[in-house]
Amino acid sequence: AVLAFHAGDQLVHVDELFGVPVALDFQFHRPERVVRALRAAALPAIERVEREPYAGAEYPSRRCYLLARAD
Repeated sequence: AVLAFHAGDQLVHVDELFGVPVALDFQFHRPERVVRALRAAALPAIERVEREPYAGAEYPSRRCYLLARAD
């Protein structure tokens, strides 16, 4: 499994996306909690990468990428 997500614990709401009115909530996730959930599902993470956002190009939050494989 390959997962990519915004790292953190906040909920971000947007009312507009790409010029279109919307009502969307985005839930961020703590990487350590996702790793524990994967392990509990017999999919331990074998690679973890976190990075800062690209300034001016994307939402200002940390990103996490996980690679997991079944036991």
